[in-house]
Amino acid sequence: MSTKKLHHNRHLPEEIIVQILCRLPIKPLIRFSSVSKRWHYLIIKDPQFAQSHFKLASDRKTLTQRLLISTDYQLRSLDPETPSFVDNDSSLHNLTFRHFSNLLGCCNGLVCVDVDGYEKHDLSLWNPSTGFKHELPDSDFACAVKIMSCFAESDFGRSGLGYVSSTDDYKIFIDADVYSKPSQTFMEIYSIRLNSWKPIQVRGHDPSCSFRSPTTSWGPLTNEALHWFYRKVGEEEPTILAFDLAKEEFREVPFPTFDGDADDIDVNDMGVQVVSRGGGGGGGECLCVSITRRRGGVNFMEFWVMREYGVRESWTMLFKFNTDHVSESLGGNLHGYEAIFVSEGGTVIFRLRDRDRLVRIECRREAEPVCSTPFNVNDGDGPVYNVIAYNETLFSVPKLGLHEMNEADVS
Repeated sequence: MSTKKLHHNRHLPEEIIVQILCRLPIKPLIRFSSVSKRWHYLIIKDPQFAQSHFKLASDRKTLTQRLLISTDYQLRSLDPETPSFVDNDSSLHNLTFRHFSNLLGCCNGLVCVDVDGYEKHDLSLWNPSTGFKHELPDSDFACAVKIMSCFAESDFGRSGLGYVSSTDDYKIFIDADVYSKPSQTFMEIYSIRLNSWKPIQVRGHDPSCSFRSPTTSWGPLTNEALHWFYRKVGEEEPTILAFDLAKEEFREVPFPTFDGDADDIDVNDMGVQVVSRGGGGGGGECLCVSITRRRGGVNFMEFWVMREYGVRESWTMLFKFNTDHVSESLGGNLHGYEAIFVSEGGTVIFRLRDRDRLVRIECRREAEPVCSTPFNVNDGDGPVYNVIAYNETLFSVPKLGLHEMNEADVS
């Protein structure tokens, strides 16, 4: 091949370059963003490229999932399939805080982070993969906390982040309390399009008449709704409470109908998760519940998925395991645990609430579960506050109004 022809082949059409970049994982893409200003804009700031990359990875079932762990003064990332920290990975942009942080929700790789300095709540949207960070204006709740900071404590009861396709908008939901005299409750919605908070009135199911089990306060997201496990006061049957982000109202999602051979169901160990179909974070998502049932004197933990959203008959048991086997592997009783990650293939990661350690369990049909050695997630120094699963993406949100300035002509 002649030198002239080689020189000519160096300059590929831009559409070909974009198609090649679209098929690359996040880690090399972040490195390639330093090649030129044009590539930096394309990879880090172009919303169309971020959407194309996400759609292609979803269709090919190659999205990479991570666990984001909120520890004392920092956020750390963990690969759920191989429990080894990736703090030193240049593709991960860790955040360090002067105060501990809460994780309030996750959607499309964006995480809502609350930095709780005891005297205020500073909320931001953050993409751990790109380092994108968007600070949110103060909500009424945050303003009340600042006023009452010396006299009252505050807490998030429920929260969540989601995307509403009909309005092309991200929304953040919070249901929080300031324990003043008298105490104050704030239920608010933040809209990225409007860049503002608004109080909302409860419509549909009234959550104040329900009992929430001691599970994660942020609501797992699927079908543009946030979900929590609930049991109504005075009723035995549990239910799932959903908050529809488009309609901004609560509704109930039917719980699985169980057979009658279980002696008991432990409502304290119930949880709600979301499971990705087909693995790799692609192929859509299903609502999932984890329950502990006693059968013939033996405790089993079961994981059920709702194959068709909202249809009770579509609940199917994904897998189960004998909790006694796991307890033996841990060298003691398996009490006070929370499933924080569930995969279609049978991987479950539990957080041991009293010891702030994680345990990874592999469940393969009827075989005994394979339990990893519990590992510390904070080097044994301080508690773990939240753990949330996220997909590696390139998504960001506009910082000024609905659309960012057009930077397509950057060279």
